[in-house]
Amino acid sequence: MGDLYEETICDRKPLPPANGALQAEQAIVLTVIAGSETDFGKHFVLERKRTTIGREKANDVALSDGKVSKAHCEIAVIRSSRGVEQIGILDLDSTNGTYVNGEAVVQATLKAGDKIQVGATILQLSYSDEIEREYHAKLFDFAARDALTGLYNKRFIVNELENYCRIARRSERAFSVIMIDLDDFKRINDRYGHLAGDEYLAAVAGLFSRSLREQDIAGRIGGEEFLVILPETVIEGALHLAVRMRMSVEAFVLTYQGSDIRTTMSAGVCQYEKGIKDVKELLDLADQALYEAKKAEKNRVMRVALADLAEK
Repeated sequence: MGDLYEETICDRKPLPPANGALQAEQAIVLTVIAGSETDFGKHFVLERKRTTIGREKANDVALSDGKVSKAHCEIAVIRSSRGVEQIGILDLDSTNGTYVNGEAVVQATLKAGDKIQVGATILQLSYSDEIEREYHAKLFDFAARDALTGLYNKRFIVNELENYCRIARRSERAFSVIMIDLDDFKRINDRYGHLAGDEYLAAVAGLFSRSLREQDIAGRIGGEEFLVILPETVIEGALHLAVRMRMSVEAFVLTYQGSDIRTTMSAGVCQYEKGIKDVKELLDLADQALYEAKKAEKNRVMRVALADLAEK
């Protein structure tokens, strides 16, 4: 099917942009304009000859939409010395079909402004320069990130957690979570002031980020509470990481206006299990592990599983 697709697009007469071929300094961009809160506002630059769109993380455009097939559709871009000559889309035998401007297509030529629907997600094709791309990236960060720490905000990371739970239920792929609380953080605010507390939070968030892999997701879910999602990670790996994070916080000292500020962290770790009904139950599990860590004199990492709760 891929060879036929390439031949068919090449045989068609190119449809140049309004001002001729796309200029070299511009790019082809797909922006999510409707869909899940997790994906909304994301934009993807089409730099390859072929770009795949689907639910699997291996796709160039990976969407957290349960109605999108693992490999849903493919966009091909034909370039010449003049720039972009033609853009085409091919449905990859998806379950729910591919739509362009509301019409079902197996194969079609695309132009700037076209809206592509896959599942419940709509992406718009546009031409963009670097300034526009930076603008859209900042808009997304403004909506999805915590302003103080730069980590994801609670709404975004809980949505991500819901997506990972859906994937795990469907494919039985492992993932774990770490719930973190800074010990006695109120003491820092009371003794040194809220500005010092804010600076400490931002610094600790940087410690967390440097400990994580590219695919891990960290967010701030409360004043001094954090949540980390670890895809493709069993609980032993999550425990190992949580201990390293705990040690890095214990060793960290923030010098603020001549004072050395330090504290510790407690963490609860759990792995998604088949018996977990929903995100709330998973978070309750992590919170229970965190509670046990706090009860054990703090500065601890504890794990808990569904079976542990059943025994109580």
